[in-house]
Amino acid sequence: MSKEVLLKVCKIVSDEVGVTPKVLRSQSRKQQLVFGRMIFVIICRNKFNIKTNDIADYFGLTIGSIYAYLKNCSIELKHNAVFRKDYESILERINKNKALTKGVKSNQRR
Repeated sequence: MSKEVLLKVCKIVSDEVGVTPKVLRSQSRKQQLVFGRMIFVIICRNKFNIKTNDIADYFGLTIGSIYAYLKNCSIELKHNAVFRKDYESILERINKNKALTKGVKSNQRR
């Protein structure tokens, strides 16, 4: 199931960021893409309990990078209003997506 969830969440995040899933998964360090990846990681980890190894494999990143995204995401959520708005918008779209939320226990942390 986690592969399907990763694909669907990536599609939603990339739509919100305004790029293709392939571009979101690229190694680009543009702020918009890094923020999109950070949101992707925190949603997959906290809402869907996907293992950090699976997320790292999906993006071709190290586990250390995933943990850095998680740490920095919590900072951005506290101090960056635009980032927080984007995160909430993406989370709302995911919550409305019946295919993603069916049978998933929400374990949301901020």
